[in-house]
Amino acid sequence: MPDLLMDFCVQFARTMIVSGANLERVHLALERLCHAYGLQDVSIYLLSHFVSVSAKDADGAYAARQASIPAAGIHLQRLKQLNRLSYAIVRDRPEPEKLQDLLREASAVKEYSDWMVLLAQMAAMACLCLIFGGGWKEIICTSVVTATMHYLQLALAKPGVDSIVVNAVTMFAATALTLLLLLTGIGADGPVVLITVSMLVIPGIPLVNAVRNLLGGNEMNGILQVAKITIETLALAMGIYCALWLFGRGSGMLETVASPLSNPVALMALSFLASVNFGVVFRIPPHDLLRAGLGSLLTRIALIVLMPYIPSRLALIALAALVASLYAEILATVRKDPSTYFTYPSIVPLIPGDLFYYAIAGLYISDPGMVLTNGTNCLLTLLGMSVGFVASSLIAHYVRRGKHIRFMRKRAKLPAAASAPASAGGREKRQKEASK
Repeated sequence: MPDLLMDFCVQFARTMIVSGANLERVHLALERLCHAYGLQDVSIYLLSHFVSVSAKDADGAYAARQASIPAAGIHLQRLKQLNRLSYAIVRDRPEPEKLQDLLREASAVKEYSDWMVLLAQMAAMACLCLIFGGGWKEIICTSVVTATMHYLQLALAKPGVDSIVVNAVTMFAATALTLLLLLTGIGADGPVVLITVSMLVIPGIPLVNAVRNLLGGNEMNGILQVAKITIETLALAMGIYCALWLFGRGSGMLETVASPLSNPVALMALSFLASVNFGVVFRIPPHDLLRAGLGSLLTRIALIVLMPYIPSRLALIALAALVASLYAEILATVRKDPSTYFTYPSIVPLIPGDLFYYAIAGLYISDPGMVLTNGTNCLLTLLGMSVGFVASSLIAHYVRRGKHIRFMRKRAKLPAAASAPASAGGREKRQKEASK
């Protein structure tokens, strides 16, 4: 029996992480699954690219499995199904032989077509373009650049090109194409276009997960993730800078910058619509898209209400992120879904695409003050996001850990026969001992 369970556990963990689960959620799910079947000496080691699980059953049979994990994406519908599968297995304890079939069924979710994902991505970018002050010319330009980035990333992903190279090449191509559209008169405000499309690739979500791992007991993985995110961000900056340096001279790239939208009602409506469309990109099913948009709406309301009273960017972003994260955690607890299912769409209004671009633009025009001001504010924004989300996550972490401890104590009080399905050899052995 432990061999079958270990096979299932590594495949389950692999599929969850690839779908966008945080490691804490996966670790707790594996612990509950193993102990639900009466396994002992359970050892679980997780990294974002590696999983190892070992345990033994009541008869002393030992098994261990390891597996590498490919580059993770975000597929929240599959993640939701896998999370619910873990609860169902712990509750019903089906025969180990059936677990792989159950995993395949849970993974086989209905997919959005590629063109629907692209249209949703373009619609989300159009909403963000309006928020950053763009007009209809900028929306057209942004849509063209977004489609180009989409297909370029797909093309680079097929041969397995490293994400650092993908980031550099994608932003180089996006910047060069923006400059070309600007020269042909299709676009009028290049910075707004680049600020908008950079929102697709700035690693805000991975950074939040990395800090969560650092403070949630997964220090090694957190350190590795922070290092990787730093290098990926530098690759993005290098792509933009190189394109500006090669093609930006005389383009008037920095001369026209629209003012960001200030109407509160319009900001809330566009934030809601952007996150609804990002929900499609993240593969959230249609019946949950409104909940995805509601998280972004609450985040935007928090920013609008708190901004006049909190001058510190770090504190402002941290409080807004805390609002978004609490919404996600409460909804996840009520619905028994992973919190990331509602967190990822809620994070959209906080990603500092404008500050990121202006820091690089300052480097391009050799303006140290511009680099320092925007770079510092960008870092403070990312740090504030991490602090807000991690504060809520730590509360939820200890709540979940407390529930898990109570679950384990309850399991420990059950008779061995009731706590796990016995193997055939174990049943025969106990029957012989009983007859004696």
